[in-house]
Amino acid sequence: MSRNSESGYSSDENVISPQEQIAKDQRRFSKTYDVEEEMMRSANGILYTGKHISSETPVVIKQIPRGKISQFKQVQERAVPSEIYYHFKAAQASEFVVQPFDWYERRSSFVLVMERLDGFIDLFEFSKKHGAINEEAVRIIAGQLITCCMELSRAGICHRDIKDENILIHPETLEIRLIDFGCASREDNCYTTARGTPSYWPIEYFQNRLLSAGPLTVWSIGAVIYILLTGNWETDQTGLMRRNFLAERTLNKYTVALLDRIFCPDPMSRITMEELLNCGWC
Repeated sequence: MSRNSESGYSSDENVISPQEQIAKDQRRFSKTYDVEEEMMRSANGILYTGKHISSETPVVIKQIPRGKISQFKQVQERAVPSEIYYHFKAAQASEFVVQPFDWYERRSSFVLVMERLDGFIDLFEFSKKHGAINEEAVRIIAGQLITCCMELSRAGICHRDIKDENILIHPETLEIRLIDFGCASREDNCYTTARGTPSYWPIEYFQNRLLSAGPLTVWSIGAVIYILLTGNWETDQTGLMRRNFLAERTLNKYTVALLDRIFCPDPMSRITMEELLNCGWC
């Protein structure tokens, strides 16, 4: 509600209704971006390639159906999906996050526009193509991922769905970028519900239905490291992680000892992100 400074009278004249705001967003999007073709469908939205009309800068456009949105945040008196809120906040905190450019509201969905990185593929595709890779390369990738997660932690963000499919990598430079904040939330020492992909949930959730942000993130980082080192990741319905000891025979003893600390079943005894980054392995 606007206020006339001279009379003190409050007026609704400048308040935009939700319908008007949606129409305004639609006009603004149409004037700014072209949608090209569908890239893929994820659990919480559809990704398209596109471009900025005036600059011809390539972008990725994510359409998030309202039915897939479970939480909203208030941003400048507007309700925005928590995914969009945390993505922008995360990008401010870490250079290892794909940059979001803008967001728009539609009648049945929200639209998030992000940078499109030339030459990057997702880590799942990378691992499928290359299988297990050498430890030196894994350390380079892991160091970036751990740094990113620590920076998000300092900003009060827990991604909660760290996995190979949510990490982009440039195969030649090994640069990475984190994507998909659909499961992200405020960092907390006690979650009673899990989000993301069950096969990447740490064992403590299956044992007592409790999670803590730090140990949860370390376990998820460990899963990515393990996939890169061995080409393997397998858990059962009880959350028990099945290690491939035959593949581990090719790893040095220090790396195996580090994996023991990452996958420690007691979350309070599990190695921390700070210890993981500063232990000299990556």
